[in-house]
This record gives sequence, C-alpha cells and structure tokens, in this order.
Amino acid sequence: MHGPQWDLACFSYLAHAQVLHVPRYPGANQGTTVDWTFSSLAGDGPITAQVCATRGLSTALVANQVGHDPTGRHVRHSLDAAGVHHRAGSGPVPRHTPQLTVVTDELGTRTWFADLTHAYASLQQADTSPLGQARLAYIDGYTVIADAAADALHTTAAAGVPVLLNLGSDPVDAKLRQAARQAHLFAVQTSLPESQEQDAEHTALSLLAELGPHAAVVTVGALGVAAITRTSTHRISARRVDVVHTHGAGAAFSAGLAAAHLEGHDLPAALHYACEAGTAHCTTVPSTDTGIRERNAS
Repeated sequence: MHGPQWDLACFSYLAHAQVLHVPRYPGANQGTTVDWTFSSLAGDGPITAQVCATRGLSTALVANQVGHDPTGRHVRHSLDAAGVHHRAGSGPVPRHTPQLTVVTDELGTRTWFADLTHAYASLQQADTSPLGQARLAYIDGYTVIADAAADALHTTAAAGVPVLLNLGSDPVDAKLRQAARQAHLFAVQTSLPESQEQDAEHTALSLLAELGPHAAVVTVGALGVAAITRTSTHRISARRVDVVHTHGAGAAFSAGLAAAHLEGHDLPAALHYACEAGTAHCTTVPSTDTGIRERNAS
C-alpha cells in the first residue's frame, strides 16, 4: 500500500485579499488616508497551506476556482511560489476572482468586506481526495461553508486521516457536528476576542464535549492560547511585540500547530511553536509581488 502523498492537505474557500491600513477607521460618511496596503490570500486554509509549504512540508490545497483576472493570477502565483499543489473545484471558471477587502487601523479595529458568493458555490464541487491522501488534514469549518466542510470531514474519516478543524470563532453547524463526531480530530481550533479571555477555558471544555477532539484550542489574540484535553489544561502566553498587522495571524498559528504536530512534538511544545509562529507573522512586513506601498512617507 502506498503511503500518504502529502504531509498536509488544507480545505477552505480561496480568494484574493486586499489589506489596507489606515490611521483610524472613519465614521459613517467620512473618509481617511491609507498608510499602506498589500495583497494576500484568504481564507485561513490557503494561508495555512502557504506557510507550511514555505517551511518545507508537501502541501495540497482543496478549494474553489479562481478567475483569470489579475487578482486570480496573483492568487495562483502566490500558491505556486510557495509550492502548494492547488486542486481547484470543477465547473466554469469565474470571470472575477472572489475578493476580500480588509481594513485595519492603529487602534486594532479590523473590518472586512467579502465578495465570496462564487467561492462558496464552487467549493461544493471541489475534489476532496487529497484530504484522504495526507498525514494531516486542515479544514476550515466556517458556518458559510459548513456543508462543504462536512463533506471534507467525511473524506478524512473514510481514509482515517487526522484533522485540525478550524472554526474561526463561528458556532458549530449541525451538519459539521455530525461529521466531526465521525472524524479523527487531532484538534479543534477557535478564537475569542481578548476582552473574553476569561471564557477561553470554558469554550475549550464545551468544544471538547461537543466534538470530542484530542485537544480543544482557543486563541485569544495577543494574550496567547488556552488548550484542554481529556487529561490536561495548557495556557500559553504570546510574546509581547510591536504588531505590524494581524491578517492571517490565526492561520499562521494553525500552520505552526500543524507543522509541530507533524514533526512529532507533544501538545505543549506544539502550542508554544504555534504561538511563536502567529507572533512572528504579526511582526513581519508582508512580502508579495505588489509589496507594501507607502502612502504617507513623511
């Protein structure tokens, strides 16, 4: 019998993200200047795949189709440059690539505007077979793609592949819950805002009871992470740093957790590694072919 083809296979919607940073988010009917902007990937699954492939893991991405427009070319180039094998969905190629616009400011405000309708529909037609051919599968279980994520979980369950399931702070959809209970969940990851840090362990306990993973992992931004298993509780603080941006921080954490697990580290060590990966991501000036364009140099 042949061994796994991939170290990691990721499942999520795929879109182009344009990230803009402003001094302060404007009020209604007001505007502001843009300090800098850069292009990236969305959602979390593509970024997780990109980070892990850059670190030398053989990585596949199961996602929707993107267009042949400039943003679609940027998305494909980003995946190809990192060495991610991209398995697109079937069906017609869209005229316009799914798009996410993210606006951040110096107070930590982060808002996003999503044009992802085609991504959700196309994802239903994706070939999920790479998820059954990996040592570990990463699946985004957002509510908006819960049906497709449930199908992805069924693929991993049939193949006996362990899963890192990311809820992205969303509640657990009923179909996702049923599929997750049949899968081999290495970890379920979600997030809370820093203002709800006191609820992290309760949230982890609830996920442990509801989905039955080996570990329930709750990130709380700059405050770090709480994780609970059937026999242990772990609290890891994040290193204090000057943050450049937070787009993709949760995905970088997931990539660090997945990579450490695949390298054979135990959960406490993997959580430390994941926190450091997320922190490093937030302190790094993104490097893309469009780069960061300084708007206000003075």
